[in-house]
Amino acid sequence: MNDYLKDVGEAVKINDKILHTHTKGGLKVQAITLKHKLMTTHTARRSFATNLFLSGFPAISIMKITGHKTEKSFMKYIKISQEENAKLLQLHWNKKVKLKVV
Repeated sequence: MNDYLKDVGEAVKINDKILHTHTKGGLKVQAITLKHKLMTTHTARRSFATNLFLSGFPAISIMKITGHKTEKSFMKYIKISQEENAKLLQLHWNKKVKLKVV
């Protein structure tokens, strides 16, 4: 399955170069790798959770799907950027708060 995902990624030209760090023989090794070569089913799982969260779906509901026990571990898992977090806050503010100008 993971090999197939890598082939699909290559076919749709997911060719960004990524600085990838892994451990080899107890040492951290950095290498530049094409993004599609790093694609796995876990990438799909993390992308699913992140995209669902960014769409405004409640974190607690996503955690039930992904099996995360704490919100702290879930937030580390989805790795949203500060910019994405600011956009979510703005969307929430616009939906929930209607200011009255006097």
